[in-house]
Parts: sequence; structure tokens; C-alpha cells
Amino acid sequence: MYRTHNPSAPGMHNMAGARRAVQTALSLEEGLKQVVNLNFIDQIRPEYHDRLVHLAGSLQTDKALGDPDYGVAIKAVKLRRKVEMYQWVEHKNTREYDEGGRKRVETTFSYSMDWKDHIVRSDAFDQPSGHQNPNSMPVNSYTKEADFVKIGAFTLSKGLIGKVNEFQALSPREVPHGKTMHLHNGMFYHAMDLFYPRVGDVRVQFSFAGLSGKPGSGLGDPMKVSIVARQQGGTLSHYHTKSGDSLELLYPGEMSAEEIFDAEHSANTILTWGLRGVGWVLMFIGFQMTTSMLVALISWLPIIRELVGLGLTLLCLCLATSLSLVTIAIGWIAHRPLLGLTLLAAAAVPILVSRRRAQAVNHRKT
Repeated sequence: MYRTHNPSAPGMHNMAGARRAVQTALSLEEGLKQVVNLNFIDQIRPEYHDRLVHLAGSLQTDKALGDPDYGVAIKAVKLRRKVEMYQWVEHKNTREYDEGGRKRVETTFSYSMDWKDHIVRSDAFDQPSGHQNPNSMPVNSYTKEADFVKIGAFTLSKGLIGKVNEFQALSPREVPHGKTMHLHNGMFYHAMDLFYPRVGDVRVQFSFAGLSGKPGSGLGDPMKVSIVARQQGGTLSHYHTKSGDSLELLYPGEMSAEEIFDAEHSANTILTWGLRGVGWVLMFIGFQMTTSMLVALISWLPIIRELVGLGLTLLCLCLATSLSLVTIAIGWIAHRPLLGLTLLAAAAVPILVSRRRAQAVNHRKT
């Protein structure tokens, strides 16, 4: 449900993060107040049409996902084929030497072979001769999705299907008849000798997410999920809040609506404080770069330069902290005036403290 912002300046980055945090928090609070718990999911109740609903149950698909080239088939929401090729890999090592006050940089390259899931361009190597890789994969990786996924009587939207991502390894038991490949530790190998691979050899591994089918199958019971979404006829899809966000939540296992919204609040809090921290650092660096010109002007006076530099650093800390608190307050003041005003008051504290210290220093000098 989170959106991505692309601000062009540190201040705008912080403002955008503050708006996003407030909007998400308000949308989650609204959703928790509006959500309706569906205890019976095998029948669609028309009175809940266009309402935000919560339900839990087992995933079901109408047909198996398969790969005929490898004889793989499974009833699941997703089937992933991961292809790796044995290739040359370049390693760069840089060392610095101090030679009589001058620094000498020495760069060396070494090469080894490893399994990679993408093409390693050997033409960009420092020493391409003798370390040539193929230009393409003979087999491609992919992820298949079931067209129709249900939970009880409800069909999941593409957005909800996309949230089923708990992949588990699939271990085939035999090589398809007539295929020239090896099977080892659940992976298919296109190689002459799987224990001594050569450049260009390929191995293929399958995994699945959202097991469906009948209970008690060889791979286990169908995956249970908990969903908060809009009931639109017989489909579960995104719910637009008045705050401007879209709620379309899916979690593995059985969870109450309160537990789902608590988990979303926690994720929002972690993301918000991460963005705030980045914004504060960017503002501090910006102020430091601006004030560094003043330090450069007095660089020929060592003692004064150190004192002025320390003072300007403290000033940058105060300005970055105050401006960060102001941007957070602006985001909240329209919705939570008391919280916004409190943050604005807190924003003034670093500047007031630094001003009082400056006045005390001037008073001692006089």
C-alpha cells in the first residue's frame, strides 16, 4: 500500500516522507474502524458489497502449474523456475602503498568460476582472453501465476495474488523420460559431469508459493492466509480510504484484523523512521557543505579554524534537528493539532539552547 516518492531535494524528501507517514497511519486507523469480520467464507453475503472485509482460509486454484520440459506440475499460486549458468567471474583487488609521502595504487584482477543467474559479460573483463562466457542463457528463468485463486467463495484480485511470495523449494524425484540431464539435490543439471562443471553448464531449480489442492497431499496442507480487502461481488480487491491510500492486505497464516493492522502500523513506523533518519542526514550534510565555505576562509588560522568549525557543526546539528521536527509537525498539524504544535515547540528547543549558550559565552567575555 505504500507509494514511492522521488524528491529532488533533501527538504522535499523529508516533506514527502512526512506526508506519506501521516496518510498511511490515518488510512490504517480508518480501515480498522471500517473492517467487517467474515466468519463464514463459503457463501458471499451481498450486504457487505463494497465494504472492507477481513477473512481467513485456505488458498485454492483451479488447475496445476507445470513445466512439461522438466516434468514438473504442482497445484499452487506460483511456480518459479530459476536458471543458473556456470561462468567466469572477475574479482578486483585494490591496494594502496605509501612511498615516501606519495601514495601508489595497485589494482590486480583474479578470476574464478561460479554459478550465476544472469549473464556475466566477459568482454568487460580486464583480461577477457581465456575467460570467455556465453552471451545468452540456453534456458530462461520465469515465474508463473495461477489465473484464478480463491479462498472460500471469493476470488482474489491480481494484487492479492501478487502478495503470495513465501516460496519453498520443489524437489522433483526423477528426470523426465527421454531427457539428457542429471538430477541432484532437487536441481536439474545440463552438464556432462555435474560434479565437475564447465563454463556454459546450466542448472535449473523449481520452487512454489501458495500451495493449494487437497489437504494431506505429499507436500502438505493448502496454505492458509488472512486477508483485508474490499468485497466487490465475489472478488476481493483494493479498498480506497478517505485518506487517499489503498488497502489490499494479505498475510500468511491465520491472523485477526487487529493483528494485521498492527503489523501494517509496525511496517509503516519502521519505514517512516528510516526515511526521517535519511532526511536528517541529508539536511545535516547540506548545512555542513554550506558552512564549510566559512571554515575555508579562516583555514590559515589553525586554532580559530577548529573552534569555528566545532561551532558550525553544532549549529548544523541544531538546524537539521529543528527542520526535521518542523517537517514532521507540518504533516500532522492538520489532523492532530496538539501533536503538531508539540513538535513545533520541540523544534525550537535546539535553536533556543544554542542561542542561550552563545549569550552565556558573550556574557563571560564581557
